[in-house]
Amino acid sequence: MDINRANMAELFRGYNKIFSRGLESAPSEYRKFCTEVKSSTAVEVYPFLEQFGGMREWIGDRQIKHVSSQKHTVANRDFEDTVAVSRNDIEDDKYNLYGTLIEQLGFSANEIWAELAIEALQGGDASLWIDELSFFNATRKYGEDSTIDNLGSAALSMSAYASARAKMLAYKGHGGKTLRVRPGLLIVGPSNEGKAHDILKSSRKLTAEVVGAAGNTQTITGAIENGYAGTAEILIEPDLGSEWFLADVSRPLKPVVVQKRREAKLTRMDSETDENVFKSKEFIYGADARGGAFLSMPHLIYGSFPA
Repeated sequence: MDINRANMAELFRGYNKIFSRGLESAPSEYRKFCTEVKSSTAVEVYPFLEQFGGMREWIGDRQIKHVSSQKHTVANRDFEDTVAVSRNDIEDDKYNLYGTLIEQLGFSANEIWAELAIEALQGGDASLWIDELSFFNATRKYGEDSTIDNLGSAALSMSAYASARAKMLAYKGHGGKTLRVRPGLLIVGPSNEGKAHDILKSSRKLTAEVVGAAGNTQTITGAIENGYAGTAEILIEPDLGSEWFLADVSRPLKPVVVQKRREAKLTRMDSETDENVFKSKEFIYGADARGGAFLSMPHLIYGSFPA
């Protein structure tokens, strides 16, 4: 192919279509537990309501919920991915060899949002919320009497899942009114996939009981109905290890907020006068994005971090 501006523009149009195909093929399961928001500046400041609850019977004057003086500040971060294409390969009509690389560039560019969401989950036992307590915490209170214990240390099991679910269903907000939390998504890593299926997919669970006196005991095994089957959906996230999360994803506000300042697009340095072409005989194609992710409200998700 002759190297001229018209041909290079046509090549870029083709690469851009391939890049877009990669963007569209990237997994989007992270949206099940994430709310996506558009960002318009370098740092976004999010206010929170001082009280949580819901509607009440209107008797007397309205009870106004005020925006808290405590606010969550989230800075956008920059991300990039870049590939080089040999000038000689373009000249020799071998530009199709790079199609897969360009498509992978698009795929990876859209995966960054899932990676940021999981990063927020994994760091939630250390990162501070607006009350200066770690987001996942056993001692947080909404008001004076309502404890929001959303931190565990147990490995995933039927009993650990049952305990987390019971805590979430019992959460109350300011004034002691139930928060009506609906835990419906269990987020686990590959090592916990089998246990998650045992808890949520098996209609019966195995039991074992030791009976008899010392020296004359026997173990009786059987199966009983599994009351937790179907109580939540399972989401497998490859970057997770032994930690696991139970989330309420039934509301407009999800447990994780993905903040998008700039979504990825394909850019190029393919002019004969560009330094990379002049010095190294390489055309450069890259993608960059800007954004961040953070955990929203503690009562929307329970996290367990086994030692």
